[in-house]
Amino acid sequence: MCALLGSAAARGQPGETTAEGALYVRTDTDSTTVVAPRAHVRHELAGVKTGIDVVYTADVWTSASVDIRTAATERVTEQRDELNLGLDRALADDHARIGIAYRFSHEPDFLSHAVALRGAYETPSRNTTLDARVFASVDAIGRAEDALFEERATGVGAWLGLSQLLDRDTVLQLAYELRARLGYQASPYRFVALDSPGLCTPAATWCVPEVLPRARHRNAWVVGLRRALHRRVSLGASYRFYVDTWALRSHTPLVDLAVSPARDVWLWLRYRGYFQSGASFYRARYQLGDDLRFVTRDRELSSMFSHRAELVLRYQRALGDRGARALSLGALLGGALLGYDDFIGLDRVYALELSTQLGVSF
Repeated sequence: MCALLGSAAARGQPGETTAEGALYVRTDTDSTTVVAPRAHVRHELAGVKTGIDVVYTADVWTSASVDIRTAATERVTEQRDELNLGLDRALADDHARIGIAYRFSHEPDFLSHAVALRGAYETPSRNTTLDARVFASVDAIGRAEDALFEERATGVGAWLGLSQLLDRDTVLQLAYELRARLGYQASPYRFVALDSPGLCTPAATWCVPEVLPRARHRNAWVVGLRRALHRRVSLGASYRFYVDTWALRSHTPLVDLAVSPARDVWLWLRYRGYFQSGASFYRARYQLGDDLRFVTRDRELSSMFSHRAELVLRYQRALGDRGARALSLGALLGGALLGYDDFIGLDRVYALELSTQLGVSF
């Protein structure tokens, strides 16, 4: 949702239409593969400084991960379909912009509706930009082959960002995000072993459904800096700190180098680290004497880390003298290492990511 609103800031020419298609593929050593096609069409209405966005995304997820294997379940394949609609309008001689977006997401056992509002303002000097967004969602959660299982969750949040040009070659970015989620937040398919070696197998003494708190409040702060080293080279770095009411904390550093080796061609080399503490109630093994109000076997709530590197290629060329028509091509090659410090059955996952993109403006 926020990504769609963010794309609205990059306006084209009045009457221009941009169409873009992409395909993302990820596979890892935990027997999981994701194939995600994406299509995006944006049209600038002539004479009214208004843009319309339509984005369709599908995630086809196939897995026989450790969670599925320990639950004695065969390989699972699911598909999520998502539709995003956005409308934005320029105000005050293009120094301000407002927008609204709607997201519909559907899976066989999950249905979500979300709406977001955005406002952005750029000072007349073009040195400072303020960006604010608010969003809300309503989710319905079911369970396959269980018509009686029905849960709901709601989410609200806000994001505030500042971009400040420090000099002709340097820009500073600051952002803060607040999110709250209320309602069902567990997985209807995840079970937790009690008084056992830790795996929910026939050997476990007790095997109970996952139970998580029904309220979670999240806070995140981001600071970033980007510097042009040459007219064809720039270097960027950012840091994100996150904390929530489940006592989970994370640190996310990111560094990227952008180079234009030739006209119309850009290369990005990026590294992203992620370091996370576990939630306060997470245990690799739960014993009958423990506080069992909340129990989970969600690896994403354990102490973990990840390292991810990617190389991105982007080519964009104007077609015609006025430059209103353009062709863009893109590709991504990435690799990641995920490490789990205290999760029984899995300690390392290696992932490979590939993506291609084709776009045209007319």
